[in-house]
Amino acid sequence: MNSRAGSKSSLLDTIFLSDKRKNLLLLLKEEGPKSSDEIKSAFDFPWKSMIPQIRKLMDWDLVVQKDDMYALSDMGGVIATNARFLLESLAVYEENREFWSEHDLSSIPFNLLTRVGELGCCKVLEQDLSQAFRIPEDILQNILDSNRVMTFVSVFHPSSPLLFSEYLERRTDVTVILTNPVLEMLQAECGSDLPLLKSSNPIFKKALLEYKNEIKHMLTSENSNLFVYEGDTMPMSMIVTDKVFFLSLLDKKGRSTNRVLMASEARALKWGEELFLYYKERSGQLSTSETPL
Repeated sequence: MNSRAGSKSSLLDTIFLSDKRKNLLLLLKEEGPKSSDEIKSAFDFPWKSMIPQIRKLMDWDLVVQKDDMYALSDMGGVIATNARFLLESLAVYEENREFWSEHDLSSIPFNLLTRVGELGCCKVLEQDLSQAFRIPEDILQNILDSNRVMTFVSVFHPSSPLLFSEYLERRTDVTVILTNPVLEMLQAECGSDLPLLKSSNPIFKKALLEYKNEIKHMLTSENSNLFVYEGDTMPMSMIVTDKVFFLSLLDKKGRSTNRVLMASEARALKWGEELFLYYKERSGQLSTSETPL
């Protein structure tokens, strides 16, 4: 029996009970073999304090030494990769624990949920319920500044048609997935001969007419790239651009909330795009001939 493995937790202790050992493993994984001088420079610790930490990693055959260079062994690379994977996931969960614990995560495929650490440094925006139909300025500006937009809409938002028309006017590369109820609501809003709201105010009536025209433009434009999702499991809404990712989920009782997760690191954008494509693959494209108005 290997005396180094005298207890089941000893290898875990070796890695996680010392920041120096843990960070050295991650450094060697990220940047490759390092000399003693490079290790000292990376951590700004006296070399004498690093020697016993390196020896412990070498005792477990996680780090190997050749001359003055230190590198991960094959299994050291495997363990460092998984350690980083775990630490990233823990950090994302810990930073926004309430969001992850209080929302229904079933709309996120398990293979993506296990990679939640890729979201990196993200934050939760909490909107005032009294302004539920107003898009926060920071979200709106991030979206409008983007060259590509992918959005999933399962809850109708009055500003959606206006925003979509803005995309088309700016020639933004935009793809929208609607749920069937949202599509039916838009068609009803646009196709009805009845006024949306009764008013004798000519300015207000003109604004309502323009709003109906925006909906019609959204549904019939040749540049529209609309898809319809009819499944039961879905996020409340999602926006993925080349600059930022927003995700809104239902709570565990299936209710809408006022919290939106925002992330902008490159890996987070790729994660968000994969989530969007998951739903796009399960949606049918909507042609203008299918939108009777």
